[in-house]
Amino acid sequence: MSTSRLLLPFMHGVKPHAIEYAVLLAKSRNAMLVPLSLIQVPKECASKGARLERIQQSKDFLEAVTYQAVKKDVPIEKIEIFTSDVVRSISSYADRSDYAGVLLFVSDGEEVFLDLDQIKRIVSKVAGKHHIIDLQSIKRQNAGQKLLKRMSQLIYRVGEQEQQVSPGVGTS
Repeated sequence: MSTSRLLLPFMHGVKPHAIEYAVLLAKSRNAMLVPLSLIQVPKECASKGARLERIQQSKDFLEAVTYQAVKKDVPIEKIEIFTSDVVRSISSYADRSDYAGVLLFVSDGEEVFLDLDQIKRIVSKVAGKHHIIDLQSIKRQNAGQKLLKRMSQLIYRVGEQEQQVSPGVGTS
């Protein structure tokens, strides 16, 4: 039985919380995470090659994914390619293998890993499932969860203090 695979395309902007979310999502689905780092080389400058900043960001991204995956015991298959057409490259990888989906992140309408235009083109041109994850809603949810946890701890402590104030109640 083959493991399902989740494709995580990346071009720029290493976001640790998005990487952690992608790794945890892969773990929850018993899937292999496939970080696909795309280093864009503009067609008109192909002879000059890629910019060093883009290459370094790619290395940083792949290292961050590796770190989180090892920490959470999630299998990964790292891919790094130089391309002049990001959407076509993603489509090519999605078509070649049995992917359970492509992970796409946004945050308040801002780009995370890919440009918003590229995300729109991926959704319309790349076959398969697209998982669009809004990081802002995750942050709000986490803040709400932290507040609930604090409130329950406070209620628990108040309950303990009340039991200590009235000793002997319920003892034999």
